[in-house]
Amino acid sequence: MNYPFIIYLKNKTSTQFEYKRDVSSVANTYNGYYITFSNGRSYTYGADRVLYYPFVSRRENVHIYERGILNKKYNTVDDYGQYVIFRKGNHCSLPVEKSKDIEICDVKKNTKHAESLLNYFKKILEENNSVSFDIQNEETGNKSSNQISSEILLKALDGIDILDSRSVLSKYIDGINSFIGLPDDILIYPFGCNESQKLAVETSLSNSISIMEGPPGTGKTQTILNLIANLILQNKTVAIVSNNNSAVFNVQEKLAKYGCEMVVASLGNNENKALFFDNHVVQEVDRDFEISEERLKILKNEVRSLDSVLTICFQKRNKLAILKTKLSEAEIEFSHLKVEQPLDRKVKSVLDQRFRGKWTPTKALKLKKLLSTIDLENKLSIINKLRFVLRYGLFDLTSISNYGEGLAVYVNHKFYELYIANLQIEISDTENWLMSNNEEANLKQFVDISKEVFNAGLFKKYNGLDTVRFKMEDYRNQFDAFTMQYPVILSSTLSLHTSIPKGYLFDYLIIDEASQVDIIKSATCFSCCRNAIVVGDSMQLTHIVDQQIKAVAEQLRVEYSIPHAYDYVQVNILDSLKSIYGSSLKSVLLKEHYRCHPTIIGFCNKKYYNDNLVIMTSGNNHPFRIIETRISGGKDNYNQRQIDETDLYIRDNYSDYTQVGVIAPYRSHADMLQKQLPNGVEADTIHKFQGREKDVIIFNTVKSKIESFIDNPNLINVAVSRAVKEFIVVKPESMELPHGTNIGDMIRYMCYMADPNETIVQGRISSVFDLLYKEYNQIFTSFLSSNKNIKGSAAEIIIHKLLNENILLNNAQFSSIDFVREYRLRDLIRDFQSFTKDEIRFIQKNSRVDFLLYSKIDKTPVLAIEVDGVSFHDNVLQRERDQKKDNILKIIGLPLLRLSTDGHDEHARIIEKLKMAMGLS
Repeated sequence: MNYPFIIYLKNKTSTQFEYKRDVSSVANTYNGYYITFSNGRSYTYGADRVLYYPFVSRRENVHIYERGILNKKYNTVDDYGQYVIFRKGNHCSLPVEKSKDIEICDVKKNTKHAESLLNYFKKILEENNSVSFDIQNEETGNKSSNQISSEILLKALDGIDILDSRSVLSKYIDGINSFIGLPDDILIYPFGCNESQKLAVETSLSNSISIMEGPPGTGKTQTILNLIANLILQNKTVAIVSNNNSAVFNVQEKLAKYGCEMVVASLGNNENKALFFDNHVVQEVDRDFEISEERLKILKNEVRSLDSVLTICFQKRNKLAILKTKLSEAEIEFSHLKVEQPLDRKVKSVLDQRFRGKWTPTKALKLKKLLSTIDLENKLSIINKLRFVLRYGLFDLTSISNYGEGLAVYVNHKFYELYIANLQIEISDTENWLMSNNEEANLKQFVDISKEVFNAGLFKKYNGLDTVRFKMEDYRNQFDAFTMQYPVILSSTLSLHTSIPKGYLFDYLIIDEASQVDIIKSATCFSCCRNAIVVGDSMQLTHIVDQQIKAVAEQLRVEYSIPHAYDYVQVNILDSLKSIYGSSLKSVLLKEHYRCHPTIIGFCNKKYYNDNLVIMTSGNNHPFRIIETRISGGKDNYNQRQIDETDLYIRDNYSDYTQVGVIAPYRSHADMLQKQLPNGVEADTIHKFQGREKDVIIFNTVKSKIESFIDNPNLINVAVSRAVKEFIVVKPESMELPHGTNIGDMIRYMCYMADPNETIVQGRISSVFDLLYKEYNQIFTSFLSSNKNIKGSAAEIIIHKLLNENILLNNAQFSSIDFVREYRLRDLIRDFQSFTKDEIRFIQKNSRVDFLLYSKIDKTPVLAIEVDGVSFHDNVLQRERDQKKDNILKIIGLPLLRLSTDGHDEHARIIEKLKMAMGLS
């Protein structure tokens, strides 16, 4: 039944208005209404006793949400202005007053694309339990973490209502983005800001979906904190997620540092939730934060005033930084020119006098171009003579032919002298402008006032809140109250869905480190929010997909007709959004860089960021070193020689090991680094170091040849930009550096920025086994031909000669020691009772030690030496044999020295071990 109106009447005995469903007609009178009821009776009412709302419009096929919960009873809404009535067929509700708790949304009509996309995501999860989704320490039982993570994501996907048009997921699937517009009130920046950070906040709050590109050291966290401050003042909720906990915990630490920890709840996986609820103490807001409404109004006006002033200051500050970068680059270019094209002082003095016109860098460039077009040995044309005279004041035209190429060199030098001088003047003028316009003082005042406004907002919010003790078991049942207390929720991308009630939508979602977030996790997070800010860097490392998963996902993509923009394998969420929305997606680059030595970030800026970064750091030292190993030394995905050189360099050059990080492309190499390096040094893969920094970063190439995996541009960009003060590369001397490769360009840049003799350091470690590497091919061939009388592998021949000629023969303390080759284990053993059956079989199978050193006096065994060829002894079966031999020799009390062909200092190691075996040390 459709009601043409709804009416409330106040009877004579009550002050309350009551809804009347049995009214059949209403007519206006001079001073009220004439009302007829369905029983046929009619009455006149004064205007003060009637609330009359005529029918306005109807919306059919809608979803009705009350306090975020879907009302499944109704699908149609009749609008009566201040009130609405829900209905479905002949069933209808009582009138409901309109409020922010009531949402009415059109049901999506075409869900075919959404169904295909979600089914594609589900199939990827179902088909591969090895799918590489991160999971944090959940109770997994007998299931693998990958299985658990897949189940969590599948459950989240199953719970998504594809008819719901409110969420960012709906917009993401449909390719829709909406402009929200900035709030009427001011925006504040209590955590500080610069030009691009300010623009990023404004853009993020103006659009339903936006991207914040944050290259290394550009203040992503600071910008996120400013976003949080403004959202809290607007009484909005925000979830902050990333693939790893460290990124979101960084936000929590910064808020705690500024005394704002009360706004944050760290949820996510069960462990994090338990830690939060067990240990978190509800903080009371500082009473000093309270200010009067009049004071608040004054502060907001000051923020508006300073905002316009700082806009110009920020532009000038950025201009200054760009000028200083240009000056540094020009000075380096000029230093190289002086070496490559030296200019005689006398020639310079003469030409300075003969060119009487006023020079500018532009005129110098034009003269350089002119000189390149004329033949200096032939007579000048009339036009060119006039150019030299009128434009440059060169009246003695014989100088052109007399100085020939020297004139071109002079002009090149002149350009750089003029260009550098102009930059220095412009830098000085800009610095004076900033000083005279109180840029630093204005920015400090702007931030201080923003803090006071933010603190006042916190006081107003928390002073009126009741103190509620939430528990892990029931906080979801009162989530609105929970988010009033904690409007900022932290979680991993995987666990956000498990941290909130079903159907809940945050006002905003911030995905941090977004380049590493795949689109499946992003989709589940998008289903939990109304607006999204995606923060990341397209030039950082992306998510890793297993080869097996790639094949399955590709088949599924074709099967479900999935566009490239939603390809799980090929695109992360940053790429996906850019592909879907193109130029209509608002994206802001945070360009002011504050982390690295300017020369270090200078490489990343030129190679990966198209010189868009504004470098705000300074540094006079040369931050690069290249340690070149004498041999390639790499086997599989680790390189012992690079590990040894790295270890030696760190111990020789640093005292505070905690400021040193060592990175490598491969996990196996990184693990071996961590085992060998001094305590305090952190070693890990480049992937794991993303988002972190160290004063000193040492990069091991591992490989001797530049291959596609280690030359990935995102990998090299991350590697270099982790370093704050020094960046050091350890690589083989023989490594070829093709132009256009990332590693090749990186090494050339490092050498270009200073004298290569200062930059390149020759490795100090050597080994008798170095002969085995291709760098010593000719010497090795000669070595073998001259030692044909010695049997065994090349490595064993090397040790044979070392023992015979360098150790035993030349050391008087070892005069009683001799050695034999290939000595049988069973000839060393008299009693087999101490050995297992397996070990006895091993002994009786003619097993031998490579070298046995013994006393010539009484033939007593003193030391066994085993030579381990790296590729051979990396074999699993051989490792088991080695372990058996080690245990057998340990049981009989015979010391053993293993010499790996990728080790070093064999001479010293043999002497040290032999002395210990003989009791001499």
